[in-house]
Amino acid sequence: MKKVIEMVKKWKSWNCHDCGVKEGEIHKEGCDMERCPRCGGQLISCGCYETYNKLPYRIPYILIPVKCGLCGEQWPEPFKVPDEEWRKYVIPQLQRETLCRDCYEEMKKLFPNGWRTK
Repeated sequence: MKKVIEMVKKWKSWNCHDCGVKEGEIHKEGCDMERCPRCGGQLISCGCYETYNKLPYRIPYILIPVKCGLCGEQWPEPFKVPDEEWRKYVIPQLQRETLCRDCYEEMKKLFPNGWRTK
């Protein structure tokens, strides 16, 4: 499935899963995928603007692929690890990034006792 999405995204547009607009179009009001022009967060929940008519501009929809912060693999398969384990093996610069399983496992090999040194 992952490889199919990678190949298709390169050549095909996708509709917004929430409001249904095509790539390049403006989201429908209330869409949970619309980004705030001020903070970049989710427009419906960020609180930067009281109403849509106060927005300086609206950002059109484009599907941006999730990528591994180390190798750049698109749409890596999701996996879970406890927060404490993540902080132990993943260096601070990558802790807020998405990592693919292979890169996470490589971090664990590089730092078998964790990345912190005394």
